[in-house]
Amino acid sequence: MSKTIYMKAQKLLLVILLFVAINSYSQNNFSYSPEKPNAGDLITITYTPSGLIAQGTSPLEAVAYNFSGEKGQKANELQLKKTKDGYMAMVKTDTSDNLIYFKFSADGKIDDNKNNGYWIQLNKNGQLKKGADYDLSLFYQMFGRSVGLQPDNEKAMQYLDKEYAAHPETKEKTMVSYLSLYSQVHKDLAPALIQKEIEAAMKAGLKDEDDFDKVRSMYAMSKLTQQAKFIDSLKKEKFPKGKWTVGDYIQKYFKEKDLTVKTSMLDNIISKAGKDPDWKQIQPSLPYFKTLIVNEYVAKKDWQGLDNAVRKYDIKSADLASLYNNTAWGMQEKDEDLQKAEELSGKATVWAKNELKKPTQPKPDYMTAKDWEKSRERTYGMYADSYAMINYKLGYYKKALPYAEDAAIKIAEGKNADENNTYAMVASKVLSPKKFIPQLEKFVKEGVATQSVKDILKKEYLKNHNEASYENYMAALEKSSYIKMIEDLKNQMLSEKATPFMLVDLKGEKVNLADWKNKVVVLDFWATWCGPCKASFPAMQKMVAKYKDDPEVKFLFIDTWEQGDQKEKAASDFITANKYDFHVLMDNESKVVEQFKVSGIPTKFVIGKDGNINFKSVGFGGSNDQLVSELTAMIDMAKGK
Repeated sequence: MSKTIYMKAQKLLLVILLFVAINSYSQNNFSYSPEKPNAGDLITITYTPSGLIAQGTSPLEAVAYNFSGEKGQKANELQLKKTKDGYMAMVKTDTSDNLIYFKFSADGKIDDNKNNGYWIQLNKNGQLKKGADYDLSLFYQMFGRSVGLQPDNEKAMQYLDKEYAAHPETKEKTMVSYLSLYSQVHKDLAPALIQKEIEAAMKAGLKDEDDFDKVRSMYAMSKLTQQAKFIDSLKKEKFPKGKWTVGDYIQKYFKEKDLTVKTSMLDNIISKAGKDPDWKQIQPSLPYFKTLIVNEYVAKKDWQGLDNAVRKYDIKSADLASLYNNTAWGMQEKDEDLQKAEELSGKATVWAKNELKKPTQPKPDYMTAKDWEKSRERTYGMYADSYAMINYKLGYYKKALPYAEDAAIKIAEGKNADENNTYAMVASKVLSPKKFIPQLEKFVKEGVATQSVKDILKKEYLKNHNEASYENYMAALEKSSYIKMIEDLKNQMLSEKATPFMLVDLKGEKVNLADWKNKVVVLDFWATWCGPCKASFPAMQKMVAKYKDDPEVKFLFIDTWEQGDQKEKAASDFITANKYDFHVLMDNESKVVEQFKVSGIPTKFVIGKDGNINFKSVGFGGSNDQLVSELTAMIDMAKGK
């Protein structure tokens, strides 16, 4: 066999193997017609509920996301028709679409098809469209989150390889993103491949800025920072007025402290963004750049300067409402300038309330009409809660009540602990105990009550009862929420092998996960820049103190995705300043966070004595009491109690 024939045979075998592996991702309860739909076709789909929603009691909801990597996703609610075995719907496609993926949900749960999702790749003239496999790779990397999937880089890599096998020219255009994904899937093989691509690029010659940027990125990916800096300096030397000057100017703008100079720089940025093609790409970021100037006036409490800047830079609608709400909330947290805070918060709240019925902005393509309505409701609820709290602090209790009710009861349906807290404080000042106590008791029963809510209940209870019976009263209220929480946790319980790792702590000592074999280990992934991470730490400090003398439980706080050159110092300074008793490990190269497939922080894992991940918790809901209660229950269940 000749070398040429052999290579063609090998390539064909690779394509066949990829096809077999990829098509093993079952969609048995999902089918469509025509069998090979072209972009632009009207497609008929059939679906039989499975997974978490098979026994759902609420009506099934379905959304189709028409997707093109260049245009992004466009959401369309599907009109489902009941059939003998399941449901049927018609899906419209556009000639620009490469992929359609679906969200089937009921009772607030999504059928993720065992993290495979449901999707249809589109064709052109009977052949799979160029970009269809590439976009499916993006689906498994990031866009699948919108339909309940966790990122799966292995699947993403397979579809990317399939795209490149059919369209090799695409690989050259997307080399950096390809190598980034390759590094996550094939960590041991990646360094050699990256070096090979660097050598190939250097041999071909660096002709334009993009060539230099590609090589710099590959050096940075290989942790060769000096080489990356050298390539960057060569680029700047060869292209002294190149596109890189835009980024440098923006960085200088961020760092500038003098308000007069900073204002002049912003005016220059706005002018260039409207005229210079090299600056056009920053236009979507202009609203943020403008807030940096406005925030300077807020910091100085120069309200006339604030008004002038708002008018000068034409900040309006959603951007202005967000600015006013955030400013007002920060002021009330410090109990400063509450009258001004009330004025700003009031403007934001009025705008958000008007947007509910008569939105002035078009619906984003990536949202369904229902999602968009909920988004506007959440915005109003957040702003109304701010307005209610500010008026509470000013003593305007009756004025605050309807906004607190809107936020906590009507919109959040009593499920947001922070907004419940505002409602409880306001209602206890305005309503009779007969009216507000049942609602506060309901918060406790459903596990969404802060300590402040419980304190208000205690105060009212002791007016007619003695201290001795209060504990029984509160225990009875909390019993139902505890039972519900345990049932929910049982449904969430996992049994996945935890990936072994070794990291260095802030003392420079090596720490292995295996060091705590036969113990329950709680991992908390965080960073100093992460607001929700830091907001959860008072509760985590309570947990550390609670289990301080328990030899069966260990807490490890993994600092990851940290920014800046002095990561250890940033982490150490933060922990020391806040007097947290945390054992902090540094994941400076983001290896462990990738191993655990963390897509956002804070994320916590509870690892059982058998070395399996029992629970995964993403984010922070805002209630310290709820976090302590849930995490305690998770640890008890991981212990086998």
